[in-house]
This record gives sequence, structure tokens and C-alpha cells, in this order.
Amino acid sequence: MPVLFNTFKLQDGFIHNWLTAGPVAETAGRPGNLQEWVKSKYSNRPQIEGRPVEQGPLTEGLYRVEGRQGAWEYYRCREDHLVDLSVEYSTPQYVRAWAFSGLESAAGGRAGFRLLALCAADVWVNGEHACRLEEPGEAAFDVELNEGHNEVLVRMEGLAAPALVLAMSLRVEADGANASMPSLIPSLERRNALEAVNEKVYLDRDVYGFDQKIFICWPPRDEDTLAYQDVRLQAAAGSIYANAEDVGKPDSRTQLGNSAALSEGPYHAILMPRAWEFYESQIRITRQLDCYVLGRNRFSSAPYGTLAERRAEALAHAQSCQGNLFAEVARMASGKWNALEPMVILQALEALEQQAAGCEVLLLGLVGMLHRFGHRKEFPRPLMKTVRERILQLACWMAAPGFSHEGGGLLYAASQLIAGQLYPQAVFAGGQTGVQLRQQGEQHALAWMRARGRGGLEDWDSESVLAEALMGLSYLVDAAKNEEVWGLASVLMDKFFFSIAVNSYKGVFGPSQGRTRASALKSGQLQALSGITRLMWGTGGWNQQIAPLVSLACMRKYDLPPIFAEIALGAEEEMLDREQQAIGERVVNKITYRTPDGMLSSAQDYTPGRPGGREHIWQATFGPQCLVFTNHPGCSTEKDAHAPNFWLGNAVLPRVAQWKDTLVALYRLPEDDRMGFTHAYFPTYEFDEYVIRDGTAFARKGEGYLALTATHGLELLESGRTAWRELRAWGSGAWVCRLGRAALDGDFAAFQESVLAKPVSAEGLQLTLETLRGEQVSFGWEGPLLVNGKAQALNGYPHYENPYTTATLPCEEMEIHTGEYILKLDFSDQA
Repeated sequence: MPVLFNTFKLQDGFIHNWLTAGPVAETAGRPGNLQEWVKSKYSNRPQIEGRPVEQGPLTEGLYRVEGRQGAWEYYRCREDHLVDLSVEYSTPQYVRAWAFSGLESAAGGRAGFRLLALCAADVWVNGEHACRLEEPGEAAFDVELNEGHNEVLVRMEGLAAPALVLAMSLRVEADGANASMPSLIPSLERRNALEAVNEKVYLDRDVYGFDQKIFICWPPRDEDTLAYQDVRLQAAAGSIYANAEDVGKPDSRTQLGNSAALSEGPYHAILMPRAWEFYESQIRITRQLDCYVLGRNRFSSAPYGTLAERRAEALAHAQSCQGNLFAEVARMASGKWNALEPMVILQALEALEQQAAGCEVLLLGLVGMLHRFGHRKEFPRPLMKTVRERILQLACWMAAPGFSHEGGGLLYAASQLIAGQLYPQAVFAGGQTGVQLRQQGEQHALAWMRARGRGGLEDWDSESVLAEALMGLSYLVDAAKNEEVWGLASVLMDKFFFSIAVNSYKGVFGPSQGRTRASALKSGQLQALSGITRLMWGTGGWNQQIAPLVSLACMRKYDLPPIFAEIALGAEEEMLDREQQAIGERVVNKITYRTPDGMLSSAQDYTPGRPGGREHIWQATFGPQCLVFTNHPGCSTEKDAHAPNFWLGNAVLPRVAQWKDTLVALYRLPEDDRMGFTHAYFPTYEFDEYVIRDGTAFARKGEGYLALTATHGLELLESGRTAWRELRAWGSGAWVCRLGRAALDGDFAAFQESVLAKPVSAEGLQLTLETLRGEQVSFGWEGPLLVNGKAQALNGYPHYENPYTTATLPCEEMEIHTGEYILKLDFSDQA
């Protein structure tokens, strides 16, 4: 079949249209020095065979890498200009990927290239090695181009342990140059028409709650181009659940299913040509749109049932999560011994032996399982013997595994303590006895707990860190024989539950966070804490984050003080919480303002202008999927392996100040910023009403209102993957968020008029405005927050200051009170 060449214009000099191969991963095994092992794999040859060409016939367009075969795939860059193939594995892997593009030069001659790579990378032009970056960075180089067709190949590589940012962009400085992609698709006109349509198609939401229909939508088109296609809805594992044929009429939508009929998990909508075009006419241009389905998991916004009833419900839910160690623990706790799947437990042991990412969770799950259920006569004795023998020989007893966040240290210490108590005279790998291992675990656990009891979390309010910390504490409360250990664990659980309750709105944990996950940003029900709060006081939702949930559901020696449920339900008309969390050099001052109709939270003046990571700086919360926040995106991907990314974190941290129901977020972007914009997550489909007028986006959820203004102008995207959920504002500027209530501001129309009557005045990054409550606010990139001319503190807050408690740092003790309850927590050395 003849090869055709599809020509694409460069975008601001960047090649945007590529063919990619890989990623190809090679298990690292256990060499002494992984980085040296990776360096030994280097070659200045491309290390890939096979002609790069877009597939027509499935037998063509194949590549080979050391005996492995795959197909070259089309990749179209987004706003960040990156080819981003970032990956994450459970065990260390040496990973390579390739990107190929043709380059047409009308006159040939010398051309300049600029490579930006976020990993190690090499470039070959016309078969000659032209550039090498041994680590992330930029490089400029010149190449003599041929007149006419040239070929560019980029290889990216690195160690994924467990994640690897595998991304690069290439800019070309050559007059009249265009990208040129070889293709075996016989009708490039039809192929390109389908690609243009595919870029505008979108799913009607990102997360589908219980009993929500799943729609794929086509925007209006001015031209009459027919672009009818087939669409599949399939699980990430590949199972196909729906197939719609001959769809794609402009300004139409097609239902692909209902969430209640699907199991929870990530799903893809795959756009592809009609079957006869795909298989007979060899037109193989596809598009994948991602979403998450919560299946039959309902969210509870109000408390229900007893703890015993919710415990049984939680364990039943956990048993539905197939292939998970904690599903087997839930079977044991529920007495379902006949349904036990020993192979799942053995697979967890294998993952531990390979020191897989997150192995500290599995380690505590296994030793905790032996502690809680090893005495039961139903426990299969051969399985018990195997688990015991292999646990004693785990390499992690010789040296702690690397932890992805601070919660891992507590899980590991709890595992040491419990394993040492279970087998005091046994000799573990590394030569320690159980007695010695227990002593180490006690020392590490006490040090970890004292630091967090007195100062808070380093990754403040991180939903995943809090969930795993509560998991570790639950085992210490139940299993530790040392009174100081189990006593402090119980008190620290109280403190963490208090923090969760104060920062929750109707079952949604919604504060700023020092560390979060991309998957948890768009739904409170996808947070690891959601199942825990549902278990403990009846608000939240079940999800696949079952390790902490099952651990707490099995707990026997901790009683939740009823004061926390009362605080979490938030019956007060107004609650203002100011906090400072401080461990080591990381200090954050944060605010949460909550009413019966919504919640606004932020980190005050947190290191503005510095590069960001996984911090979530501010959020307005109205429901499990009704969340609003802004960020400065670091790149276009939403993969958790690459942070900061499109919604997760900030490329450059903003300067934020909040005064009760009013928040200002200032963004100062670098002149050479890759993305060039800030944006807001504004899911229009979750609101009861919304309108955009006079430069402000207004929304209503129940009797709660929100107004979001960008001083540099905003636009709501109406097509593409973020349609009807992204507000975008170009360049540096400020976002102003104001919350309102029907009880104070009248109906929705009156709220809008009130906001518009109090416009924001901006000179660069210096703002003045009037709040809905009549206060005059002034704030800029430098200087204090002024309210009615008086400077307001943005730092130096107490550890906690809210209607329930006031505590200083370091926190030696806390007294928490409501109308009916008083609870004292003591973290002093004399406790």
C-alpha cells in the first residue's frame, strides 16, 4: 500500500503531530543501584526497529524493541506542546518511548531546534544523533536539513519508581517548515475531517454518580461535513459495555449507558469510524475520552443508621472489590470464610516481596489480618503457615521501603510493632528478633504520633494521608500492648476526626490540601476519606479505597466521640475555622468558612510565586461533585503520574487571601509560561442554575450561591474534553470568588445584581472590592490583606481557632466543646 504524507502546520514553531511507540518497560529487578543500572542501558542508537507510519492495514506500522512488538500510534499535542506519555508502575521499571515526525523544508539548509524534555531524551535527525539530555532540561541545537523531506526521532527514557514523567516538546526554527506524517490511510481528507470533529466531542460530565445517564456529545458545526461514527463505552480493563453505531450528528448527544448498571471504576468512550470504514477502508483515526463511574454507590449527605449497621454495609461493599487483599479481610470480619480467596492473599505477599509501590499498606493489612483473625479456627492452617513464613523473610524488615507520603511511615511502624508482638522469639530478615522489631515499631510510632499531635500533618489535610494515618492508628489502638502507644493513637484519632469534621460539608471533605490526587479533585466521593466518614457518622460514599475503610470497620477498641458527628453536620449558621499546621519547615495557615449552604476553604498566602506540586490551594464546596476551584496548570495531561498537571496542583503557586465568604487568588505567570492561562473547574451540569454575564460566572446549588470573576476576562469552553466545565482566563491576573445564600441575599437574580453592583477594581495584581456584607477589601501581590483599612493576619494563626476549640502551637492539649459535649486531648509528655 502506498505511503501518503499528511502535512500539518507547526504550532508556534512546535511540532504537534507525531507517531509514538511505547512506553516499553523493563522490570528493574533488584540491582544494587537502580540509577546506575538505568545508565548502563543507554545507547546512542535509537534501539527501535520498524518503519514509522500511521496504520492502515493492521499488519503495517509495527515497531519492534528487543523482541517486543507494538504499533506506531498517532499523537496530537495539546496546549502544552508536549508529547506526554507519563506512566506509573507498581514496581521499578526502566521505561523508554519514542516519537517520530517528518519535517518538510522548502529550501533545506541550517535549522535551529529547541528540545524541552522532562526526562532523559535523545534526538536523531535524518538518522544522525543530534542531541542528548541526560536529565530534565532544555537544549538548543542546529541541524542541516535536506530540501524536502526530513525525519525526526526522539527517544525518552528513565526510571519509573513508581512514576515517571515521560514528556518532551520540540520547537523548530526554520522558515516554511511543516510537520509531515507518513500514513497508510488511503483517504487523508476523510481521516482529517474525523480528527477535527473528534477534538470537539466531549462527555457530558467527568464523574457519574449513582443512576446518572452517560452521554457523549457533538457540538454544532458550521460545515456540512458528514462525520458519523461508532462509539464504544468500555472499562479501563477493556470490557465493552455499550456500542452505538452511526452516531455523531452535529449538535446531538448519544446515551452510552447508566451508571447504576455499571461497576465502579474508570471508563473510556472510544470514538472510531464506522465499522466498514475502520476495517474495509483502513481509516483508523480514534479518540478516547475518560470518565469515572461510581456505579451503584450512593452518596449520603445526611446521617443514617447505627455504627453497627454501617459497619456491616461497609464490609459488604468491600467484598465486592475483587482481587483486593482488604476484600478478603472483610470476608473474614463478616464470617464469610467459605468465600475466601487465598490466591488474593498470596498475590499480596508477592507484591510485598517485590516491594511494590504502596507495599506498606499491604504489609499492615497482612500482619493486621494475622493479629485480628489468626486465632480463628476457620483460618486455613496451610495459608496461615505460608503467610507467617514469608512475612518473616520480607526484605522490608531490613530497611524501610520508600514511602510515597508521610502516612507510610506510620503504617510501617505499626507493622513492625504488630509483627514483633505476634512472633516475639522469631528471627526476621536482617537478624532482628520479634522483640527488637516491636521496640523499633513502638519508638517510630510514638515519634510519628507526637510530631503530628503537636504540629499537624506536613501534607496538611491531605485526604489520602489522613485516611492511611487513620488506618495505621486503628491497628495501634486495637493491637498495641504498650499503653503509651495505644493511648496516644486513640487521642490522635480524635484529633484527626475533629479536623475532618470541621473541614467537611454534608459528607464532602473540602479544605485546601498539601497533597492530593488528580482522581480525587472532581468528586468528594472519590476521596479515600469518603467511605470512612460514612462509616463513622453516616455521611459520605463508598468507593474502591477500601484499605482504610476495612481497617476501621474491623476496629474494636476505639469509640468515636459523638461530638465529631455533631461538628461534621454543621448546624450553625456560620462557622469560621483558622488553623496553622506546622512540621519542620513546611508551615501553612488555612481558613475554612462554612454555612448550611456551602463551604469555602483556602491556604492563606502559601509560598506565592514558587513552583507548585500537588497542593490544592482553595476550593468552594456545594456537594460531592459540585466543587469549584482554580489553578495554574502545569501541563495538559490529567495523569496522576505527572504533577502539577491540568487540574492537579499549580505550575506557579498563587497568592491567596480569604475573608469569610470572599476569596482572592492572584496568579503571576512567567513570561515564557508553557500554558499561558489559569482556569477554573466549574461543572455547569452540577448546578441547579448558572449564568455567565458581565465577566462573572454565577451558579446556584440549592440555596447556596457562587460568583466567580476573573479580572483578565473569562470564557466557558463549549467543546472539547473540558466543555461546560472549564472557565479559562489568559495571562496573569486574579480570580475572585464570592459565596452567597438565599437567607442573606434573596433569590438567585438578586444575588447576581448585588455582586454586579460591587465590581472588582484591578490595577495589575492590586485589587479592591466590596464584599456582599459591605466590607471594603484590598489585596495585592505584596503587602497585607486590608479589610475596612485594617490589616488582617495571613500567617501566625493558632493551631486551631474556631467555635469548638482554640489551641496553640506546639499543641500540648486541646479542649473541644459543643453545646452538649466536652472532649479533652492531651499530647504532652506527661499524658
